[in-house]
Amino acid sequence: MLIPNIRKTWGPSGETPIHRHSYRRDRISTISAVTVSPIRERMGLLIDFHQINITGTEVRTFLEAMLRHLRDHVVLLWDGGPIHKRREVQDFIRRHPRLHVYRFPAYAPELNPDELV
Repeated sequence: MLIPNIRKTWGPSGETPIHRHSYRRDRISTISAVTVSPIRERMGLLIDFHQINITGTEVRTFLEAMLRHLRDHVVLLWDGGPIHKRREVQDFIRRHPRLHVYRFPAYAPELNPDELV
């Protein structure tokens, strides 16, 4: 969520400073993938933005688009997020043998290059 930062500030003695802001609970949900060619000649970024919470449907749609875009076998590395374990996503993975999925260890975002994008 995009919320205002809270900072310490100075004010006249005995008077609490008041900071006004227009508080909105905006959000952007993102699905992305960093791609690397097998011989490491090319890198790419596939990305999809949503204004709603991402469900298994959006993950499946992203994977479909990714498989259309990439040729040959695809090695997918991702975290153990619950959205990746949805039945719809797991069924899609089973139906596409060229998609090979490996999970990052729990609580290891530093291993995921996609987190830095």
